[in-house]
Amino acid sequence: MESLDKEIAEVLAEQQPAKGPARILIVCRPGQLSRCLRESLTSCGHECSNVESLTSAKSAIAQRQFDLLLLEAILPDGDGLNLVKALRKLAPATRCIVFSNTNSFQKVVEALRCGAVDYVNLPNDFDSLQDRVESALTQVRAESQRENRIARLKRICDKLVTSRQEVTQQVDRLCKDLVEAYQDVSLQMSEVAMASEYRTLLKQELDVEDLLRTSLEYLLTKTGPTNAAVFLPDSSGRFDLGAYVNYDCPRETINTLLEHLCQYVCPQMSGETQIVKFDDANEFAEWIGTDADYLAGSQVVAFSCLHQGECLAVMVLFRNESVPFGQDLAATIDILRPIFAEQVGNCVSVHHRASPSWPDEAIDDEYDYNDYDDLGFGGYAA
Repeated sequence: MESLDKEIAEVLAEQQPAKGPARILIVCRPGQLSRCLRESLTSCGHECSNVESLTSAKSAIAQRQFDLLLLEAILPDGDGLNLVKALRKLAPATRCIVFSNTNSFQKVVEALRCGAVDYVNLPNDFDSLQDRVESALTQVRAESQRENRIARLKRICDKLVTSRQEVTQQVDRLCKDLVEAYQDVSLQMSEVAMASEYRTLLKQELDVEDLLRTSLEYLLTKTGPTNAAVFLPDSSGRFDLGAYVNYDCPRETINTLLEHLCQYVCPQMSGETQIVKFDDANEFAEWIGTDADYLAGSQVVAFSCLHQGECLAVMVLFRNESVPFGQDLAATIDILRPIFAEQVGNCVSVHHRASPSWPDEAIDDEYDYNDYDDLGFGGYAA
């Protein structure tokens, strides 16, 4: 952008071009006047060409660009003013001075209306011809400079438009990146808030039953109404039902359904680290290795809760496929299940510490019971 600003400043600061030689075409009948015109303008440093008719003049203009046309009003093959009119199409940048040996007011007005910049009476005004030619050339140079400036400004405008489009695209990409970053941060903050809330709720529960109830209640706020079951392992590695929520299963079949899930799903999930989801009962049956007609038309989600490499629980969620689980459920489960497994581990540790333990061997009868300091009671025994 700095280079464009500099270029614009240079264009606007351009001064009037200095005087210099010009290309002039003299259209005049052959004779003394034609030679005098050529000699006079050549002496000023201009490059002059002579033609003697309108046809020759048109041919010369078509082949080369001239700055000024010095045109006799009456030529052997027609009225010179016709060529003045034709210049608008043949050479719009070329200016024309018409001359004749008469000074008819009507002819002057007609010439100016056709587009001539001046009308000179020759040879009477020959002494002022050079000044009038320079005046016409000054106009030619000014218009040429203006056209060049306009062309350069147009090119600069095109560059500015291109630069603006590039900047706009960069701003759009930046805005898109910022929106995505904000969404990512917002999602991360939501996940952190959810994890903190869930952890706070579970930290209050040191009883396994209360822990299961609180955990399922919170999970259902994220999934919506659904059937859910939690299976816990015993010391031998067998799983038993810890808690369940019955949303839409018939009461007479729910026990059989939960037994099937415990018997076939838990062994499969105990070593599985990924969340398992099935939209088709046949695929689910093939995966667990038994019939799954009891889950026909249901969508099933199962996952294990691992803590320090040990499976402390298996959860199974299922409901009618007409109300599928949300796409963000997997991310929610991945956040919640390690917290749940950790708290289950804490509960197990608390219960183990609360269990009575006795020494394997009786205290030696010869022990000196008067030595209270060895038992940690200090001076309170005295």
